[in-house]
Amino acid sequence: EFTPDARRLIRESETYAVLNRQAILGFRSSYALRLYEMGALRLHRRQSTWRADMTAVRAAFGIAPELYKDFAQLRRKVLDKAKAEIDHLAHFTVDWREIRRGRAIVELEFNFHPKTAPEQLLTVAEIERHASGREARRDGVVEEIVVEAPTLPAPPRPVPPRAAPRPTKAARSDGSDVFPSGSLQYGSGPFGEIARTHGGGWDRDLIAGAYREQMGSRLDGLTGQKLVKSWTGFCQAFAARRGRP
Repeated sequence: EFTPDARRLIRESETYAVLNRQAILGFRSSYALRLYEMGALRLHRRQSTWRADMTAVRAAFGIAPELYKDFAQLRRKVLDKAKAEIDHLAHFTVDWREIRRGRAIVELEFNFHPKTAPEQLLTVAEIERHASGREARRDGVVEEIVVEAPTLPAPPRPVPPRAAPRPTKAARSDGSDVFPSGSLQYGSGPFGEIARTHGGGWDRDLIAGAYREQMGSRLDGLTGQKLVKSWTGFCQAFAARRGRP
């Protein structure tokens, strides 16, 4: 539910262009939404700052009197979390300055800064991505999707001494590298089957290319069941994010 300030922003046509509905819906913290409202109202003013004493700050964020009486706790539970979401999803960033009287913090000064064009493009791309894993992407870590691994085919029987050698792990019979390298287009192995089953009907090589791009050098040490789990989870996430082709 929008606060009165947010409803006023939406009513004002000039400001509505600034108020990104997708960003608002992406916020998981009500404190981030309150901070977004403050920034959207002040971003393009001559002085894009807001300075207030702690009583006004608590009121602006809607913090109950009994919560976060210690400023270190308020910073960690409210300010840091709200800033992380704003910097990740909004078209501006925010920081603040703590003003002290003696050892006590008595006022805060918030400063709002518009993002550059490249930064805004990255923000738009993030908003369009699935919300699952957003916190991990914001924090710069990889969120592992744990799925049940499919049953792999039984290992082949030993090749008789005079039979032609079977393809090694480095290459398939068609001469292309095995997954995660090479093509899955004509492959009937387990990784091609995983892409066919969980990839939502998308081209298997398209999914494989996106997987290699996202994983990068992390693929070097990924083998066996860990590779199967990682690939299966990526195929499912790819299909969930893009829908049917």
